Amino acid sequence: MNDLTNRQSGLLFGSYCADALSLGVHWIYDANELAQKHGRITHYKAPGADSYHPHKQAGDQGHVGDQSLCLLQFLTKEKKWDASSFMNDWLEMWPNYNDYVDGATKTTLTNVQNLPDKTQGGSDSVEIAGPARIAPLVAFLINSSESEVVKAAVEQTVLTHRSKEAEESATFLAKAGFQLIHGANLLDTLNRTAPEWALKSANSVLSENAVDAIAKLGPACSISSALPSILYLALKHEDDIETAFIENAIAGGDNCARGLVLGMLLGAANGMASIPNHWVENLKSQTDLVYFLNQS
Repeated sequence: MNDLTNRQSGLLFGSYCADALSLGVHWIYDANELAQKHGRITHYKAPGADSYHPHKQAGDQGHVGDQSLCLLQFLTKEKKWDASSFMNDWLEMWPNYNDYVDGATKTTLTNVQNLPDKTQGGSDSVEIAGPARIAPLVAFLINSSESEVVKAAVEQTVLTHRSKEAEESATFLAKAGFQLIHGANLLDTLNRTAPEWALKSANSVLSENAVDAIAKLGPACSISSALPSILYLALKHEDDIETAFIENAIAGGDNCARGLVLGMLLGAANGMASIPNHWVENLKSQTDLVYFLNQS
């Protein structure tokens, strides 16, 4: 595996593995409760009947990860990016979807009902979930220009999250993902591409452990909390994917969406071999990801 393919694979598997690792403890906001009930999260866990994902199994993706998989399957099938065509596939997900449906999705589904152009009905959500889905696009457009990757990432994001915060995050992640896949250094890339406000927040808690740092930054879904928390983890554990993903999971809150983004950044920076093999092997979407990578 050459370096480009190694980083491309790392970006994709990193995103989905970090999401899956957090799924079993998703949206638990009391870190003490999480630690007492679940301990240190080193393996995939089923979320359980009393969770937000009662029908999910160990190694599955969360509800945002499922939307990212929808994007991956679209790109595998169509072999091109087209926002309007993808929106049709995204809309077809929901009538029989058997998991949590978030607010941005509900609002978008309502908004598009009377619109001839379904790409214009996105909610005004400022949550990280919208830009968090873009790993397949960055991996698919590996031979495109950075500006084309940014354009596609923003187009994907605003289908459901039409806020300046979501667009800013999508732009950052597309630039960072593209540069990292093509061999850039992680710290230099983050300092060059990340929003200054988010870097400043992340650096302010860099000396603290993950549970305390993310509690201060905010463990919730909004970009104002999630993006600094992601940057904190990436800066703190730049070359240690295993620790970074575990720390993200045990910090609680919206660890799944954070994981999708954190996994992109660290996976692209460190490559496929940096991801523990048991996470790769036990990922339910592994076959889809391998097929996608072989086609791209």
